Amino acid sequence: MSEPTRRAGWALAAEGTPERELAPDEELARRLDLAEQALGTRQHRWFARATLLAALATGITLLLPWTFSRRLGESVWQLGVEVQPSLLLTWLAGLIASILALTLRPGHAAQACTAITGVIALIHVAGSWQATAQDSLSDTWPGPGPAFAIVAGLSWILCVSAQLIADHPHPSTPTDESLQTAISRLRHTR
Repeated sequence: MSEPTRRAGWALAAEGTPERELAPDEELARRLDLAEQALGTRQHRWFARATLLAALATGITLLLPWTFSRRLGESVWQLGVEVQPSLLLTWLAGLIASILALTLRPGHAAQACTAITGVIALIHVAGSWQATAQDSLSDTWPGPGPAFAIVAGLSWILCVSAQLIADHPHPSTPTDESLQTAISRLRHTR
C-alpha cells in the first residue's frame, strides 16, 4: 500500500472510523458521509442561532411602552411586561424551546423543539395583535410596543419556518456491509 493511502487511512482512524485499512472508494464514501454530517450540523446551528436571536428581539419588545393613558392630568406609559404578563411567560417558554433546539443535535428531538417554538411564536403574535385593540371608550391608547412585537414575532415565525425546512434528518448511516455491497455492485458494472 502506498504511503499517501496509508496516511489517509490513519487520518480516517483518527476521525473515528475503524483502524483497518480502507480501499480508496470506501475511504471516499466515509469522508463524504462525515462531511455531510458536519454540514448538516453547521446548517442546523446557524438556523437555530437565527431563531434564538429573533426570539430575543421579540422579548425586547416587551420592554417597550404598550399602553398610554392619562390619569389625573398626567401621562402614563405602561410596559408590555406590566400590561401582558401572559405574553412574558409565553415568550420565556419560546426562548427555552429555542435554546433547547440549539443545544440538541439535528434530528427528531431538535425538530420537535423547533415546532414547539413555532407554535409559541404564533401564540405570541396573536397576543400582540390582540393588545393593539383597545376599548374605544377608555382613556387608554395602544403604544408602539404591540406593533413592534408583531413585527418581531413574525420574524421569529419566519426563522422557525426556515429552520424546520432546512433541518431535515440525516439518512441512516450506512453500515460496512451496505458499503461493501454498493462497492461490489459498482465494480461489477464497470
